[in-house]
Amino acid sequence: MLPVGLSAQSFTEIQTGMNNFYYSAADVADIDNNGTLDIVFNGAIDSDGDGNVDTSYNEVYQNNGSSWSGYADLGSYATHLGDIRFIDYNNDGLPDIISTGLSYMDIVNYKHYRFKNTGTGFVKEETLPGKVYGSMEVFDFNHDGKPDYAINGAQYINGAGFKNTLDLYQNTGQDFDQIGNWMEGTQNGSFKVVDLNNDHLLDLVIIGADVNGGPVSKVYINQAGVLTHTQDLKPLASGKIDVADFNADGFQDLVIVGKDENDDGYFAVLMNDGTGTFSTQVFDGHDMSDVSISTGDLNNDGYYDFIISGNKNYNAFVKTYIYDRVGQEFTESSVTGVYALGGPGLVQLFDFNNDHHLDVLLGGFDWADPGMPSLTRLFQNTSAEVNLKPMPPAQLNLTRNGNRFNFTWSGASDDKTPVNALRYEIKVGSAPGAKDIAQYVVTTPSWFLDLDPSVQNIYWSVRSIDASKVYSDESIQGTLGTKDMKPVESLLAIYPKPASEKVYIKGEKVLEAEMYSMDGRKLDIILNADQSIDVSHLAKGIYLLKLKIKNEITTKKLTIK
Repeated sequence: MLPVGLSAQSFTEIQTGMNNFYYSAADVADIDNNGTLDIVFNGAIDSDGDGNVDTSYNEVYQNNGSSWSGYADLGSYATHLGDIRFIDYNNDGLPDIISTGLSYMDIVNYKHYRFKNTGTGFVKEETLPGKVYGSMEVFDFNHDGKPDYAINGAQYINGAGFKNTLDLYQNTGQDFDQIGNWMEGTQNGSFKVVDLNNDHLLDLVIIGADVNGGPVSKVYINQAGVLTHTQDLKPLASGKIDVADFNADGFQDLVIVGKDENDDGYFAVLMNDGTGTFSTQVFDGHDMSDVSISTGDLNNDGYYDFIISGNKNYNAFVKTYIYDRVGQEFTESSVTGVYALGGPGLVQLFDFNNDHHLDVLLGGFDWADPGMPSLTRLFQNTSAEVNLKPMPPAQLNLTRNGNRFNFTWSGASDDKTPVNALRYEIKVGSAPGAKDIAQYVVTTPSWFLDLDPSVQNIYWSVRSIDASKVYSDESIQGTLGTKDMKPVESLLAIYPKPASEKVYIKGEKVLEAEMYSMDGRKLDIILNADQSIDVSHLAKGIYLLKLKIKNEITTKKLTIK
């Protein structure tokens, strides 16, 4: 019997009508602002059904909440054996696309494309030299609010041959400045740009094969804008990385899987001590290859877990690893309902139906079929465990020093995810409700932006994100000079305490009210015009009363006698 919280993870397949992509990569975002996550794929397909891959094909699939439909293909500008990402590079609130890889339309020259989201489709805006056997990441390295990105991988350069470089594309607001050879790059590897020591400066972890085929696995800490090599990890010639705060200590940890220089498998979680230095819990990675990883709370206990898919001894596998917060270690948990697909492919955790449970997007080769087709499949999490969305921060503080705007916030909470493990989406705009200056996710409850001197008045808000990737409602909106905003609960009076027949809410206007039992069940209640709630039908005990006032959500404990 597995320990409590480590029971089998159960899923059921959802029919989507999506293409079966070979050598695939994918990303998710809400392309149309309808509240559901959509998917873009980078890959190739067998267009004539003869069993041979013959066409590079990239497609966006739109999610309407209950079904999927092809929204837009990227035409002849498709790639595979590379990567693809959503990025709102013009800060208009519509996620755009960047991609890189090999195209069957031009197998000699690797391609790199940028596509603008028009609101009704995607239009190619740029064609550049690209990379193969690589990966991409989106981030704001210089804190100007404009999302940058980097591409890692192999690239052929006339007169110089193949080079493995990590190139930075810095967003100017009008275009991108390319910084070639930004850092030593790799192929068949992975990299992450993330704040490892909570100093608000983005650091770098990179693995893979260098240009000579030698294994690289390094940590670079950002020191005043300069990435400085500080630690060597287990050298890996190929592999994947993902990031999460597994032990909820407030610092981002790593999970890494790959192959070393002897083609032996390596699979480990690396726990961050807070300085960006890592200690290791090693798992059995023997004979694993072409493995993909994704992190998230799979069993809804509030802590990050992870899922991996790949090949082992010439068989495809899918495994989940659940974090045991008592023993502070990971335990492999059985998974049911997911069809095992092997690499090279993809695995991604995201909540496609907004039920606050993480579902599984899986792509890869069906090793059980003699024809070895590559399939694309979506599996819904069938857990009945209740997971409430987190509470947004209640106190926002903004100060300015020259062109630097310093944002801090506090008061966020969640029913299960510890506060230290929450992530946050910060939204900054030039007008109330706007997000034209910045909108992205950070791992600390504070951030800074270095903005143009012409910027004077800004408006901002924050959403909390739990380990199941569930977003809170938006916080109250802050403005320049806002300090220690008065929490909404101080504007309320709830009486009587304890209650038996009715409970009354005095103070600010309550827009919505929900009540939950302590085991997470939502109860039937009605908010009356006089801001009273009839509780006479409820059993004696302690309940949670969730109230929406203005743009803020607050939760109060209520005792019924």
